[in-house]
Amino acid sequence: MKTGLRQTGIEGGKAKAERSADLRKTTRPRWSLPMLLYEALYQVSVKTKLFDDPIFSLYKYMFSPNQLIFLTRCLAETRDIPGCCVEVGCSKGRTTAFLRKFMDENGIAKDYYAIDTFSGFVAEHVNHEVEHRDKDRNLATYFSLNKRKWFDYSLQISGIESVRSVEIDATKFDFDRIAPISFALLDVDLYIPMTDVLPKVYHNLSTGGVILVDDCAEDQKWDGSFAAYTEFVARNGLKREIVLEKLGIIRK
Repeated sequence: MKTGLRQTGIEGGKAKAERSADLRKTTRPRWSLPMLLYEALYQVSVKTKLFDDPIFSLYKYMFSPNQLIFLTRCLAETRDIPGCCVEVGCSKGRTTAFLRKFMDENGIAKDYYAIDTFSGFVAEHVNHEVEHRDKDRNLATYFSLNKRKWFDYSLQISGIESVRSVEIDATKFDFDRIAPISFALLDVDLYIPMTDVLPKVYHNLSTGGVILVDDCAEDQKWDGSFAAYTEFVARNGLKREIVLEKLGIIRK
């Protein structure tokens, strides 16, 4: 009797070990080629820091959390104002995705236009910054690694379909064609495009609508936007209102 119990215990232990081995086999991750490449990039980046920003940096927005929240508040405040939403200067589309997701979650059913060259700054606009505003010519390299098809694809795989991207120099775009406008985010950085675009957007802004001008801060790389904003509000007798360090506000 004791021998039988001892033998049963041994067999039970062996069966348990076999089941554990089988479980490890089924739960062990299978490293696909993309995962192996990601692991390799991770190891290289840890040693060299080469891929830290493009791959491993977690916060990719050009706006702080408080600034993003303020943008959503303006969208919510203008939900019943007639007109579309316009973002001029979209880069990779992170802010576009954030704001469009917010609109969808909150039932703000409006057209959303994303306007950009998708290839960086226009040479003429950079030349003005260099020759008349004492800026570095390397401005020409910023935001140049981009394509509209990449922008559209990024939105698509993020589950966002209701954004109309337009590839154009914003100074050449006919804003009358999409009027009226209820909300506009202008992030074109440089003096010439902001000077050109701001009055066109304001002309088509609905009563009760809002324009937000990014980079309204002195003595920084993109203070051409600040100069254009300051001149526009002064020329039109509008209130100069800058919040959260860099967001210039224009209401109608």
